[in-house]
Amino acid sequence: MAGRKLQPGEIPTFAMEYIIHGLKNICYGEIILVAQDRVLMQVEWNEKRRLDAWQEAAKGKCPYSPAMLEELAARIRQEFGLLQYGKLVLVIRHGRLLQIERTEKQRFTGLDGEGI
Repeated sequence: MAGRKLQPGEIPTFAMEYIIHGLKNICYGEIILVAQDRVLMQVEWNEKRRLDAWQEAAKGKCPYSPAMLEELAARIRQEFGLLQYGKLVLVIRHGRLLQIERTEKQRFTGLDGEGI
């Protein structure tokens, strides 16, 4: 990866592996992909440990088959590819991807402040 610039909308293999690792291991939380000018800038994850489901989180069982993970990876790539500036948030509850939230920021130039 060193020296190679990411293509717009691309999620490199190592980043997707990190995202899939999160989907397999997070019981409650979010995985956040940040885009700037259609390029993946960072991947974050926030894991929440709910007291009413502490034992559930400790089990760490992956509820997805390899085929389901491939399908989810394709959907994540598709949604991220639509994002110019902003965040794609993968919301995980009870160890399953519950929803995908796409927050788009719009850039306006020529105004006071020159953009966001």
